[in-house]
Amino acid sequence: MSPCVPTVRGLRWALPVLLAIVFCLPQANMPRVWALDVPDVVATVQDQPIAAADLTASVKGELLRLDMQRYKILKDGLDQLIAEQLTKLEAEKRQQSPEQLLQEEITAKVPPVTPEQVKAFYESNKQRINQPFDKIEPRIEAYLNQQERDKRQNEFLRELRQRYQVKIALSPPKVDVSADDDPVLGAASAPVTIIEFSDFQCPYCRRVQPALKKLLAEYEGKVKLVFRDFPLRSIHPEAQKAAEAAQCANEQQQFWAYHDKLFDQTSLKDADLKKYAEELELDVAQFSTCLDSGKYAKEVDADMQDAQSAGVNSTPSFFINGQPLSGAASFERFQELVDEALEQIQSAKQSSN
Repeated sequence: MSPCVPTVRGLRWALPVLLAIVFCLPQANMPRVWALDVPDVVATVQDQPIAAADLTASVKGELLRLDMQRYKILKDGLDQLIAEQLTKLEAEKRQQSPEQLLQEEITAKVPPVTPEQVKAFYESNKQRINQPFDKIEPRIEAYLNQQERDKRQNEFLRELRQRYQVKIALSPPKVDVSADDDPVLGAASAPVTIIEFSDFQCPYCRRVQPALKKLLAEYEGKVKLVFRDFPLRSIHPEAQKAAEAAQCANEQQQFWAYHDKLFDQTSLKDADLKKYAEELELDVAQFSTCLDSGKYAKEVDADMQDAQSAGVNSTPSFFINGQPLSGAASFERFQELVDEALEQIQSAKQSSN
């Protein structure tokens, strides 16, 4: 799902393309067509220098996204090679061909999607699909069948990874992002920390909440979620005060209840924010004084500054043990990254022993 993104600035949209040309260079052991030499001073204007450090700081977010694109290509390729090796090992153990194994463990275990499931999916997504059912039905059926096959395949590969030792040395680009003193959901000792930069008026932030709740439930004790504010004021005029209101609710130990209430609503005007506090049985007088005073405006600003320093320019944005992820990702995508983080922790423990 696409993230909420503020207004584009000038020709900034073209920058990732330019950076892809000049920064996505081969590794030293690969054929090198062109090496980029970045001097300490990259330009002067009327004898005033522009330093390389200032240049890279100004495009930090774009550079990070390019790093992530490159890592994803490498990781996808590595996952495929690991899957092939695991499948081969298990097939040899069972004295089967890899094709027979996949037929037995994946194809045979995935029941075909029913017409009722196809129809239910269409009804749930009718507005976005915007096509007659009879024209889109075969594509929906194929999509749902592929989803089920992919789900079973991922389950089987997770089973194989538990049977055979897999050590991964390839590490994703990571960003040092502070959790600050913001609200945390989950066990304090959880080895995986997800830092979320979010906006209560952003529809994609609302859409990702069920996936996060499911993740925290299924990885109880292993994952904790930190919520930090990134209201996109230029396109979401009510987001700033909503963020402050949630901090006011936090004073009364009701942050997460209020958080859920805000994401369940579409109107976030000041009067509504106070009404939601009343519905949650907060001390409304204390809450209103807090909200009207702008007590937490600077706290929200500090979150935004940290987010921008980490390259965030859209919501929702996440950092999973430092690995960035943007947009309303699916539960499966979060699961993949959490499993990867847990694997890296385990591999590090094994290496140190």
